[in-house]
Amino acid sequence: MTIPRSLRAIVCALAITLVPPAAMNIRAHAASGDQLPRFQHIFVIVMENHNAEQIIGNPHAPIINYLAQHYNLATHYDGITHPSEPNYVALIGGSYYGIQDDGPYSTNVIKQQSNLGDQLTAAGLTWKAYQQSLPYAGFTGLTNPATNALYASKHNPFLNFFDIQHALPAILAKEIVPDTQLTTDIWQNTLPNFSFITPDLCHDMHGGASSCPYADNADNPNDANDIFLVSQGDAYVGSTVAQIMFSKAWTQGNNAIVVTWDENDVFDNPKAPESFEGCCDATNGGGRVVTIVITNHHNSKNGMQDPTPYNHYALLRTIQTAFGVGCLQNTCDTANVPLMTPMFTR
Repeated sequence: MTIPRSLRAIVCALAITLVPPAAMNIRAHAASGDQLPRFQHIFVIVMENHNAEQIIGNPHAPIINYLAQHYNLATHYDGITHPSEPNYVALIGGSYYGIQDDGPYSTNVIKQQSNLGDQLTAAGLTWKAYQQSLPYAGFTGLTNPATNALYASKHNPFLNFFDIQHALPAILAKEIVPDTQLTTDIWQNTLPNFSFITPDLCHDMHGGASSCPYADNADNPNDANDIFLVSQGDAYVGSTVAQIMFSKAWTQGNNAIVVTWDENDVFDNPKAPESFEGCCDATNGGGRVVTIVITNHHNSKNGMQDPTPYNHYALLRTIQTAFGVGCLQNTCDTANVPLMTPMFTR
């Protein structure tokens, strides 16, 4: 697969094996079975609206395919439902709470329920939602007209929860921030324990703004708009992963980066029944998507493919276990929602 010259430096950087002695020791003493060692940092990057077949092997996503080949790839990972917003809510809340549209968070409000952010705060841990094209820290609007509406609050699930909606402005400004803050936090070595990273509509493969129109994914996944969106998303993932992997925090303790998609976007195509595939306490499903886990104790020469059925609930349960903060809703169903232990400890 040919890698664009402008991105070769990033891919070369990702090819370097980063195995600090401390991380190797922690890994060696990790418990077997479903148990996980404690993690210091976990970063989740959420992309949009593509199924696994549209990404794996796509020549316009060379960096993502490099990561899939050299790190840990879940080959049976599904979204929870359709459309986007309920999948984001499920990723931090353990349920989509009956939401089945992309409505305003003030309408799709979740009251008297906790989320991962609440759990981390209660445990004395830190978190941030890094949102690309967010106009300023603590912004609670639905979109940002100044950037052709590239920021969309439907991709910022923390705002769906009543307690976060009504948090003090100073708290919101600390935890809901533009993604440019990620670079600052890396250089100042002030990264939170959990980072939820959301590219904007031009960089998450979604489209929908004047500068990046929608792609016709259902009928023609290789149209010009889709090629542009996939390329933009691939570059965003590459630059973000590279920044994290060369941070000081990456060398300390156990750390992981997860790249996943909210759902696939072929659910309106009758020729694609896999668009409703699901598992793990999802009544239906959001279809098969790519999910890659990169850990700082992984030798990038030896990638792994894990065929275990997983979904967003499984990822959330794994993150909760890695931080030792308990469970929420469906992540408490340990019989049906598996831990992604092989993906995080290989």
